[in-house]
Amino acid sequence: MRFVQMSDPHILPPEKQPMLMFNTIERLRDAVAAVNRLKPVPDFVVVTGDLTSDESEASYRLVKELLADLEVPYHLAPGNHDARIPFRRIMHEEPNPEPDRLHSAFVHEGVQVVILDTLDEGRVTGAIDNAQLNWLDELLVRNIDFPTVVCMHHPPVTVGVEWMDALMLQEAHRLLDILDRHTSVRLVLCGHVHHVFRIERKHYTVCTAPAVSVQFRKFPLPPPIEGSMSLKTDDPSAFHIVDVSDGGFETTLFPIITDTKRH
Repeated sequence: MRFVQMSDPHILPPEKQPMLMFNTIERLRDAVAAVNRLKPVPDFVVVTGDLTSDESEASYRLVKELLADLEVPYHLAPGNHDARIPFRRIMHEEPNPEPDRLHSAFVHEGVQVVILDTLDEGRVTGAIDNAQLNWLDELLVRNIDFPTVVCMHHPPVTVGVEWMDALMLQEAHRLLDILDRHTSVRLVLCGHVHHVFRIERKHYTVCTAPAVSVQFRKFPLPPPIEGSMSLKTDDPSAFHIVDVSDGGFETTLFPIITDTKRH
């Protein structure tokens, strides 16, 4: 089995582009084209949050239009720059959406994929409520024989960078307690930090993704370089390819080649 993890496309309408020096519409378009060129072809794509940067229906319509060009199915987790009602109305085509959490799970070729909702609306940090934690615990008990990958926006662990670690999942120990108890969990894929980190923990690896939009620096630049304290302009956008074999998960970083003719 093979799938792709994209993260943090941060789509805005054309009149609000560029975002932090980059046109995020074109970057997501390039990412979709890159996925469609992959050999072997992936089974699906998971986007781990921050689909938009302004939570607007116009931005979600753009995301939906761009992802429609994918030649494989996709699954979505919300991030702190998302909002559940427009997310549900546009991405899930619900005419009268409720602000219910957006967690889900499915099994593909004997592998369980869990999508968690860490969105805490109005905050940059993440949160998971008791109902979702109970659902996850029961799911992992019920499907104990399936090797499991958990996909979410906010990392449940610190990455060793002070300004990033201040913006992580709150009360993460409650989630980690569940993940630590279930040895079927092999991989946790996250976004949010716009940078690649790998943290080994017990029987699983926590892996954060680069952004499709822009990359962040590990360490701020000193003043007076206003507006660039966290932006890294020399790294390309990228995504992860995840290959699964015999219950083992291998992640590969895939830089995205920009369509220079269009740009």
